[in-house]
Amino acid sequence: MSLQTVRNVVLLFSNPSWSGGHSVPSTILRNITALSSQIAYSEDLLENITTLSTTSVSTANGVIQGLLYVPDLGENDPCQGLASEYIPQNVTRQVNLPTTNYNLIALAPWINENCTQSFLSSARSDPIRGMLVYRPDGDTSQPPAADDLAWDLGDEGAWKTTTRYPVYAIPGASGNEMMRQLSLYSGDLSQVPFSDQIIATYSPNPADYVRVWTELTVATISTTLPLWAFILIILGVIVAVIGSTSLLMHFVQSRRRAALRRRVMRGDVNLEALGIKRLKVPMGHVQTFPLFTYNYDPPLPSSPTSGKSPQTERRSSEASRGPTGTRSEKNDSAIDYQPACLICLEDFESKKTIIRELPCGHIYHPDCIDEFLSQLSSLCPSCKTSMLPRGYCPEITNSMVRREFGTRRLRSRSVGGVGIHVDVERGRQRFSSWSSSMKKSIFRVSSPKRDEAFDLQEQPVRPSTVGTTRERMQDLVPPIDETNSDDGRPQWKRAALKVFPGFR
Repeated sequence: MSLQTVRNVVLLFSNPSWSGGHSVPSTILRNITALSSQIAYSEDLLENITTLSTTSVSTANGVIQGLLYVPDLGENDPCQGLASEYIPQNVTRQVNLPTTNYNLIALAPWINENCTQSFLSSARSDPIRGMLVYRPDGDTSQPPAADDLAWDLGDEGAWKTTTRYPVYAIPGASGNEMMRQLSLYSGDLSQVPFSDQIIATYSPNPADYVRVWTELTVATISTTLPLWAFILIILGVIVAVIGSTSLLMHFVQSRRRAALRRRVMRGDVNLEALGIKRLKVPMGHVQTFPLFTYNYDPPLPSSPTSGKSPQTERRSSEASRGPTGTRSEKNDSAIDYQPACLICLEDFESKKTIIRELPCGHIYHPDCIDEFLSQLSSLCPSCKTSMLPRGYCPEITNSMVRREFGTRRLRSRSVGGVGIHVDVERGRQRFSSWSSSMKKSIFRVSSPKRDEAFDLQEQPVRPSTVGTTRERMQDLVPPIDETNSDDGRPQWKRAALKVFPGFR
């Protein structure tokens, strides 16, 4: 508790008396200073106060108050002679106070280590609430700080903790004046200053007391935090937890996006085939796929004496050179078995129709496949192989990561009670290899026999069952479920996912 002000006033106390065999305690009859400051002592000390010890004492509204007095020293105390130089003989002692148990405020000069220890020890046995000390040098300036050597009693400051009351230092001039006033207000009613005016004004009992009352206003430093501080701390903890959680989730999601991006660039994951995102092939890349002239002649019967079939001879000699490139013989089986464009369903004319061959081996009209890949889908209409450039990857979002992870986990579950693990990364490569093998197998099984030769040009054109080419393209586009993307979520869910991207 830090002392802010010291206020001294003069009060009139009634003398304890006996009535009906019971003691009537002393009471405060008048505050003479408040009623008439001209006939009573008063002093307000507002500055130059040093707090030496802050032993906690409960206060009412931050005010410590009590009767001002000087503690008694023992008869054989060696400080009796030294103290007499600074303390008048008729100063107010405890014996001069009303016998009722009022709170007390002690006043003592800081003479030396031994005398100060004697005053502190004597005050401990009194109902004291605080103590004022001063250096009797008449100085009016601020006393030294609490850690100054001037207040050292040779016990390394232990006296500050052993005393059960706070101790404050006031300037020497103020201490001397308070000591003088205590010598004036220590006798009976007829001996105090302005006794005649007090008697004439208040008509007190001659046995009543007129004494100095001291009020110490302190600023209590509370160790309990106020409510608003607790609220701020709680809010700070909540914000810190939310912020750290959000940062951790963003870091984890960035690592997952980077991992998915690498797998897409390697070709291990086909986002469109998994129904995650609609992709389109750049037209510049589509035009790098080779163009050929479609060339297919139906097989002819061969003579029994021939060493090799005419079909083999014709196939090896009919690799035609188209207007922009030459069809490689290694794809004959895949190309020869496709008599019509899967998009428009129109038959190819041998040695007339210009076709575009995709890396997977399937062939289409250039106009059909160019529009399909560049505007609708990046997948081959037949085998759903991605036609995107190797190393290409669209912008990966958290929604893509969640859906790809969910698809991979779903495909890894047991099917029909039998544990079958689906390797999504290698699944597309296995499917591509299987597709190529099936096409070769189908061609070998379904090729026309020698006695079933027919003319391709004589076959009637099959009508389209879908309608227009555009409608047919829309039917060939793999479905993409957009309802599970972030755009399909409520506004509050999208906002929550931006803060906590790991939540679903």
